[in-house]
Amino acid sequence: MIRVRCVGHIATSLGREALELDLEEILVGDLIERLRALAIEPGRVGFSRFNTLAMLEDGEAFVAGSKDRVLKTGESVVLIPFSHGG
Repeated sequence: MIRVRCVGHIATSLGREALELDLEEILVGDLIERLRALAIEPGRVGFSRFNTLAMLEDGEAFVAGSKDRVLKTGESVVLIPFSHGG
């Protein structure tokens, strides 16, 4: 199980702030693409692998468009849009 917390308009696009995925592993970039497909309004998705900061539980933070990392079962990630104001 991989735990995902979403902030700002990513949470709004998905209609929820958190979800758990029953996966052994996934690249963060692939995770973002999978979440884009779950958006409430598919034509109005404002986040991508290039404008989303991924913050991992160990403090590592990156943009999946420039660096990708495999998330493994038991790990958590917070996805933060660049346009998030707080």
